[in-house]
Amino acid sequence: MEKEHIKQKQKAISLKILSQASQVFSKYGFKKATMDDIAKASGMGKSSLYYYFKSKEEVFEAVVKKEADLLRIELERRVVNSHDNPKEKIRNYVLIRMKFLKEMVNFYDALKNDYLGNLAFTERIREKYDREEQQIIQVLLQQGIDSGIFDLKETKISSMALATALKGLETALLIKNTIPLEQLEKHLDQTLQILFYGIVKQ
Repeated sequence: MEKEHIKQKQKAISLKILSQASQVFSKYGFKKATMDDIAKASGMGKSSLYYYFKSKEEVFEAVVKKEADLLRIELERRVVNSHDNPKEKIRNYVLIRMKFLKEMVNFYDALKNDYLGNLAFTERIREKYDREEQQIIQVLLQQGIDSGIFDLKETKISSMALATALKGLETALLIKNTIPLEQLEKHLDQTLQILFYGIVKQ
């Protein structure tokens, strides 16, 4: 019983550290943030912090994984498992995904920052995220096929094409800032219009 109590207490402390570390990384960036900053924000000594995490890289990896899991869970709850029609699901998927990425600075930094690409875990996270994204889009496309809304022979290539299109919007919104967040829906609707109906005059 006592062991379980200790385990729960340690888990709570780890979550507190990750919550504070997320804010530290968001403020200073991975490169400038230090274990001293994280320890201070978490209200503990640096030696205590090292008991839970052995390095800044380890803390950052845990923060990024946590943010990635939150995004996946939210997409499954609000999109994949919703009762919306498949076209609306794809639209909501993109909107929710973009808005979450805008807020989840550390996860997005791990996906796009070239400097972080030198960290061993970053490529694993990028590959896992790309794979999960494609799987979710495939599920949405298959739901559309099953309901008779989408006319597709298969979903793999189509999901790859859609994921690639999303990355273009992502770059404009989050990296180059050429699309303000409040205009995202307008640009998204134009992109989906092409996706669903093509560019040939009907």
